[in-house]
Amino acid sequence: MSKRDEKIRKGVDVNKTNWDLDKIYRDDAAMAIDVQALRERIEKLNENQGAIPERLGQILEDNTAGQRLIEKLLTHARMRRDENTDESKWQRIALEMEGLYAEFQSASSYIEPALMALKPEEIEGNLTNEQYAYYERKLEQLRRFLPHILSKEEEFILSAMDGVKDGPTTAYSMLMDADLEYPTMDTMDGMRLTDSNYLTLLKNPKAEVREEAFQKMYQTLETVKNTVAANLYTHIKRNTIEAKLRKYPSVREMELFRDDVGLSVYDNLISVVEEYLPVLHKYYMLRKEALGLSEQHMYDVYLPLSETNQENIPYDEAVQTVVNALAPLGEEYVDQLYRGTQENWIDVYPRDKKTGGAYSWGTYDTDPYILMNYTGDLEWVFTLAHELGHSMHSYYSRKVQPYLYSGYPIFLAEVASTTNEILLSEYLIERAENIEEKLRLINHFLDGFKGTVFRQTMFATFEREIYQRVESGEALTAEDFSAIYRELNRKYYGDAVIQDEEIQREWMRIPHFFMTFYVYKYATGFSAATYLAGLIRKGDPEDRDRYLRFLGGGGYDSPLVQLEKVGADMSSPERVREALQVFEAKVEELEQLLQMKSEGGSN
Repeated sequence: MSKRDEKIRKGVDVNKTNWDLDKIYRDDAAMAIDVQALRERIEKLNENQGAIPERLGQILEDNTAGQRLIEKLLTHARMRRDENTDESKWQRIALEMEGLYAEFQSASSYIEPALMALKPEEIEGNLTNEQYAYYERKLEQLRRFLPHILSKEEEFILSAMDGVKDGPTTAYSMLMDADLEYPTMDTMDGMRLTDSNYLTLLKNPKAEVREEAFQKMYQTLETVKNTVAANLYTHIKRNTIEAKLRKYPSVREMELFRDDVGLSVYDNLISVVEEYLPVLHKYYMLRKEALGLSEQHMYDVYLPLSETNQENIPYDEAVQTVVNALAPLGEEYVDQLYRGTQENWIDVYPRDKKTGGAYSWGTYDTDPYILMNYTGDLEWVFTLAHELGHSMHSYYSRKVQPYLYSGYPIFLAEVASTTNEILLSEYLIERAENIEEKLRLINHFLDGFKGTVFRQTMFATFEREIYQRVESGEALTAEDFSAIYRELNRKYYGDAVIQDEEIQREWMRIPHFFMTFYVYKYATGFSAATYLAGLIRKGDPEDRDRYLRFLGGGGYDSPLVQLEKVGADMSSPERVREALQVFEAKVEELEQLLQMKSEGGSN
């Protein structure tokens, strides 16, 4: 164990396992002050419509200050609501803040079209030197959109429709999360199947439990397939209308243009991943043999390879493990990360009525808060590392960048979090005490890679296909979506996995298809993170420092430029290929371990 590993910090105080939102607003009166300040900014923005360029400086300042206020207000209200979703006060306040956000968006909707109509000298001539220096980069980024900005009146209409344009997404969410009735499980003594416990049931060692959960999930979805399909098709059509209005060749180009990412990044990802499908097929064949399955069905692919299951890991031990695993990132990084665990960044444990899952949130004027539902299993240790990766990315971006450039683009959002997970995975694999533990950890890495790179790329391919069809004039039904998905699933899983008929309806379970060309970012982010984690583990201080500068990049440069500065040039297929080579090497290591296990080895 290295000296860094031996640096044990004090245990986690039990009083430090709830986040402290009072640091944002100590009471309702403090929140009301910012609400009033925001309303004043909205009023000024409304008063100054038509006053560009003469009052440009004041308008930009009101817009920036208003945006900063509403982010803080809305984030606080939603996090308070998530503490206890049954609390009517915060349900009401969250809705009020959402309404105020829409009001602010409407009041500021004229700014971008007006800026687009100005000549550069008109902008510079109506700003002070200090104002121009601050807004110059943002104005450059805005000018990219010049060919796609509509008139002031048209932008106002589109902005006014913000509250209803997500109708298909909202309807889908309400159907899947609230209205859909799932059946009970005969093999689990009448326990009700839910979307939340579905994957847990697919990890059950009893085949009859897995098969029943699988069949009943898709039998249930079959009853609403036309509703889900209609919502997805409407969502696609709405996006195609906006793309045409904004003069984009396609929805995909519109969404990637917003990311400042070229189509080649998306297409390179798919083509390189498909090169490595034989390695994925080998992985599934190894799983089939290791599990002793005469047939491997779609409901078997989540079954753990090893029976060893480390449970009840105390939270303070999880914190120390994550700190040690991230030691290659340097003292400053891990000390700040540890300080966050002690200064009430994290709401750790599950409670009745608390929102499930995990996320990292916060604003420029708050701590980077984390919601967790820590239960003590290894997966939650990885979740802790992941969310702390997001939070440290936010911490550095806000520390280095001024407010206007502090938000990092969505394309980069999963890089820092996944880098942390990979560092943790390698740390634990190196310290595994026996074959069973090492098998479990390597398979955990491979499952994560499979789920984030291969699976998300399959989703990205599905999304590319359905949009191309709709944009060429086809109307897609549930059967069309299922047919496209069925063929892709067969291609990705290969001959080692039986293509159960029900799996063709899995597209109905993927909410990300309502997020519009989002899923490819998971795969590119994981690929970049695999490369960066490898660099960091080599221990060169220059590589580490470049990575920390990357974390502080915020949104000043384009995402591809930021990654290129640390060597992860995602415009080239080579970075994806190098990540897939890591997957291939881990599959080979898995094969060797399984061989050793079959020969009776234990160490």
